[in-house]
Amino acid sequence: MADYRNVWVLIAATAFLQLGIGILNVVTPLGLETLGVNPGLIGAVAAGNAVGFMAGAWTSSNAIILFGNIRVFSAAAAVSGATVLAMQLALDPWSWTAMRVIQGAAFAWMFSSIESWLGATVSAKSRGSVSGFYHLIGKLALVMGPFFVAGLAPIDFRPYLWCAIFLCLSLLPVCLTRRGEPAAPGNETFPLRRLFMLAPSAVIAVFLAGVINSGTMALLPIYAGVALPDVVGGATGAAALAAAAAWVGGLISQWPAGRISDHIDRRLVIAVMAGISTAAALVLGLFPGLPRNTILIALAVWGAGSLSFYGIGVAHAIDRADHSHIARVMSGLLFVWAFGSVIGPPLSGYAFRLPFTDGGLFLLTAILSAVLMISLLWRRASRKEAPSEVQEPWNITLPTTATAVEIDPRAE
Repeated sequence: MADYRNVWVLIAATAFLQLGIGILNVVTPLGLETLGVNPGLIGAVAAGNAVGFMAGAWTSSNAIILFGNIRVFSAAAAVSGATVLAMQLALDPWSWTAMRVIQGAAFAWMFSSIESWLGATVSAKSRGSVSGFYHLIGKLALVMGPFFVAGLAPIDFRPYLWCAIFLCLSLLPVCLTRRGEPAAPGNETFPLRRLFMLAPSAVIAVFLAGVINSGTMALLPIYAGVALPDVVGGATGAAALAAAAAWVGGLISQWPAGRISDHIDRRLVIAVMAGISTAAALVLGLFPGLPRNTILIALAVWGAGSLSFYGIGVAHAIDRADHSHIARVMSGLLFVWAFGSVIGPPLSGYAFRLPFTDGGLFLLTAILSAVLMISLLWRRASRKEAPSEVQEPWNITLPTTATAVEIDPRAE
């Protein structure tokens, strides 16, 4: 319990941050749609946010070395809050694109500050439980955020005020803590070619997690506004409900799927999860006029399959890595995921507006998920599983920043 008392302020800051991000993830695509932006360009804006995140993740370690965790977090929170408010002062797509790129970098700095601090504060024996609790609280906040703005118009000023309020509140726990700042983090990378030679299945799974999940979730609010027109709260209410269904599905499935992967070939588990994702996405793509409850159930099943295999892919790579390389492998996989997150939203945006179907978004998701399933089954047939005695236990892992490895017990 002492470890939890030491870091509760950091986890509280993360909860406020994720509440704000959850709101932005819903109102940004809906707001752009209201401004007359087509889905392809909405996806491009989401890709810009991913580019900003990559830049922020890449520079965060040097920033923390120069300025310290508290100053980096505070500066990034101030910038992110200001850009959220600026989106209401400049209601045009180009300004919003610039703001989203800056926000991506700022959020990466905030996550890096918190995660490196957690890693330096938590004892080795508690890292597994604290890491799981940290990611659980973050995902729950991400689910809850959109409900604060349900029923409000996408370009109403109030959703952006709510988001700015939560970003400002995230400053309080960090700035008022009396805990000392940790030592500066390292900034090591793992060459992509070496990473692929080490664990090609993990690279494929993590890359497609970025493409599929980032693309689908970026356009999900637009899809929900069309597929769930009768939800109380209008477009923002429908978007909040759809996002919650998908994330709750992923939240429920990630623990049993991860534990099962500790006992059988992780590639088989990822292939099964991809198969579940494929089936649910086909239902949503081929039958866009389904009843509301059926759509929500299908979204939850899709989330159970697609939003839970990233951590299993990371665990598969760790099984094949030298213990001294685990942190660099995890950091390298993060950038593979981020690269997929740059590609995914524009692809999903263009699929969304296919002229011959209303289910293009999920048809693309089904195709990519099927590619993942087939690829992993083929890799499993061509290369043996890592010996069970060298496998590290699975741990909840979400794609945040490279410094998240410092709170993962497998990186010890």
